[in-house]
Amino acid sequence: MIDSGETVRVGSRVCVRDGDGEVAFSIVHPVEADVAEERVSADSPLGRALLGRRAGDEVRFRAPGGVLSVTIVGVNG
Repeated sequence: MIDSGETVRVGSRVCVRDGDGEVAFSIVHPVEADVAEERVSADSPLGRALLGRRAGDEVRFRAPGGVLSVTIVGVNG
């Protein structure tokens, strides 16, 4: 993924890294969310935590399993 210096917003394609590796997905409006299609709701805990952030930022968010942390590898769009 290309790091264009953009901030994460609805419609962005985001690549994040955690202890399990890297994953890429799009941030979308809640009605468009579909994990199988790699679309994460902007209203989800992860989506809310990513909005407004940039590549290189470490982001912590509360998930059902506890507090998780990811690093933004790239933002496109």
